[in-house]
Amino acid sequence: MHSLLNRVNKVSLTLFLYVFMSSFFLMATSYQLDNFNHNAQTVDVMYDFDEGNVAGFQFVMSGISINGASGGSAEEAGFSSSTGNNTVLGFSFSGAVIPAGNALLTNLSFYGITGEDICLSDAVISDPSGNCLSSEDFCGMNLLI
Repeated sequence: MHSLLNRVNKVSLTLFLYVFMSSFFLMATSYQLDNFNHNAQTVDVMYDFDEGNVAGFQFVMSGISINGASGGSAEEAGFSSSTGNNTVLGFSFSGAVIPAGNALLTNLSFYGITGEDICLSDAVISDPSGNCLSSEDFCGMNLLI
């Protein structure tokens, strides 16, 4: 009976740890596009970093031809942000981080519309140790209004 009770306790503990750790690792970092301004040729990239501080980011934009990234939490943290081939890259030479939370990451400037939807994809986000944080693509800002 004692052996059976030990097995039940081990199974319960294993199940508890599995559920607890699964919910921890399922937390996602996400982006959203906001404030599209056709006349000023800008769009905001909003973020929700719930996994911790972010030391660097990279993502690809489609639907617009981008030519700059500035402002937001990236600039406030002293990140160097660059764009090329519709890819946005941001990191700090000094080791600064963007704190966990949700806010404006950066404001993108663009010079042309190339599709019906603006999409952010292929996102790579790293923590201060260089570990990759999970991320979700965002596609859904329809330009046919």
